[in-house]
Amino acid sequence: MNWNPEYFSLIGYLGVLLTGGALLLWICYIVKPLRIASLLALGCVAVAFVCARTNSKTHVNRIQPDRSEELAKRAVQEEARKQALLDNRGDEVAQIRFAEDGAEDFLDRAGMDDADLKYFESQGGLGEPEWKKEKKTRSGGGGDESLESEIGGEGVIGGLQSDEFDTDEAEEPIIIMSEADLVMANRLDLLNLKLTLIFLVVGVGVFLFDYLRRANIDGRASRPLPLPSSLLNALTPMAPLVISKKRCRKSARGELARLVKRGDSFIYLTDDPARTAKLPKSMRRLPFVGGKEELITASAEIDEGFIFETVWYGRSSFVSADPERALTFLTVFQAMLEQRKLSRARVSQTAHLVWDLQSPMPRQTRADLLKLAAATGFSILILREKVSKAASHQSELKGEPIPS
Repeated sequence: MNWNPEYFSLIGYLGVLLTGGALLLWICYIVKPLRIASLLALGCVAVAFVCARTNSKTHVNRIQPDRSEELAKRAVQEEARKQALLDNRGDEVAQIRFAEDGAEDFLDRAGMDDADLKYFESQGGLGEPEWKKEKKTRSGGGGDESLESEIGGEGVIGGLQSDEFDTDEAEEPIIIMSEADLVMANRLDLLNLKLTLIFLVVGVGVFLFDYLRRANIDGRASRPLPLPSSLLNALTPMAPLVISKKRCRKSARGELARLVKRGDSFIYLTDDPARTAKLPKSMRRLPFVGGKEELITASAEIDEGFIFETVWYGRSSFVSADPERALTFLTVFQAMLEQRKLSRARVSQTAHLVWDLQSPMPRQTRADLLKLAAATGFSILILREKVSKAASHQSELKGEPIPS
């Protein structure tokens, strides 16, 4: 097959290059799953999709088959037909030709009898000249006899506007190619349209897969959304222990807002009342949309068991600035989680115990809580502990990795 460069326009070739670039980016993503690769691939296939449709509409639709051979063949057939008529009726050829006569007026039909006229009609030669039809139309009654009609003022001007001016401005140049090339151009155009659509769907799927895969990885997750934890944990299970890289020393509001936007509930324990004073009474799960997470201060009147049940079922979240009560919370939560583990219960939406105290969590208590959290779907988030210190406690996780 000889390639015709006019199968695609420049926009069409650009779309093909972008499609190939998306394939290379997906291969790179398989080798090393990076967010930038999935994002760039999605952008490439989106632009390629637009380029394919633009190429089809503005280029391929303007391609017309080359009719020169067909017209030449028709001219030869017409000439052969005339010659055959001359050979059969040569004595009836009109000796005098007028300027008004057309191509079919080379025979003198006035002297033909009925049989000759029928034969002439069967050969496609019967027909009244256009100038005679126009003359009859002009001489017929009921027409407009005004001066404008006689000189053809409006008709001429209107004809010029519609047939000449508009055509010159609106019509685009037609691309002429052979019938075989036209068929190939249409096939390639259809293939390009289908492939770009398929690639666009694949690109969206890869982008969503990459988003869900990183949602439970601290430091790598994109903008959080309130999605079911079962969906996120199916790709990357939530680690029972997460030590935040940001370690919000001035304010924990950012970390807590991230948990709320995920649709999760938490109990926030700190020893600094100034931190809880900076927190709002509620946080939105989505901006400019209804649905808020209430932040309730864990006063002495609220029982620790009630707080655990509320956080477990995701009804609301609690904050506490009492360092002495923080140890009580650890003891109560450990006992409640042991009961849930025995009944093989798991939270429907991830719940978090956020530790933001200067003093570290007791080592044995943390080890026990990590085992229980891994079995029940809870997560322990530590804000102030250094990452290097977490590395020294890898043995406590029993093989559970800490997100990097």
